[in-house]
Amino acid sequence: MSENAGAVTIYRLRFDAKRRPTFPPSLLKDAGIDPRHELVAHVVAPGRVVLEDPLVLLAAFQADVSQDLHEAGYTGDLAEELIAERTAEAITD
Repeated sequence: MSENAGAVTIYRLRFDAKRRPTFPPSLLKDAGIDPRHELVAHVVAPGRVVLEDPLVLLAAFQADVSQDLHEAGYTGDLAEELIAERTAEAITD
């Protein structure tokens, strides 16, 4: 069951006897979550849990790092530099 509170749709979830929630397909669709993907959860306040797709978190982190590097004036390629460092280390070992 869902309720529309203005522009936000609120979904009611219930847990089964094994404490497993059932997520309505429309909730997952609205959130852009593939039901086959693993989610991570964290508590943000008493009674409040956030579920997130770790792939989305990784993409956001990568975008933040890229933006920070751009703002700092870095124009290189970190992946290529790391590979070159590791190759040089392997040769000297």
